[in-house]
Amino acid sequence: MDANYMFLCGVMWCQFGQQDAAKELLRAANSGNPDMSELAWAMLKRGARRLRDLKRRAQTGSRTQTLCAEARI
Repeated sequence: MDANYMFLCGVMWCQFGQQDAAKELLRAANSGNPDMSELAWAMLKRGARRLRDLKRRAQTGSRTQTLCAEARI
């Protein structure tokens, strides 16, 4: 697997959460190349943390909107 391609997959996964890019990173993570594998795992973890943080913010935002709407009633 080409390092540039893997890097672009990392960007697409970390910034946009594209699952096809994550699948490519998983393929690189399980490759026989230890450098590519280490980089791929790092990108997968970073993207997963970012998505988890975005999900928390969305849930908090939903709760805040619900509480504000209830307070107006």
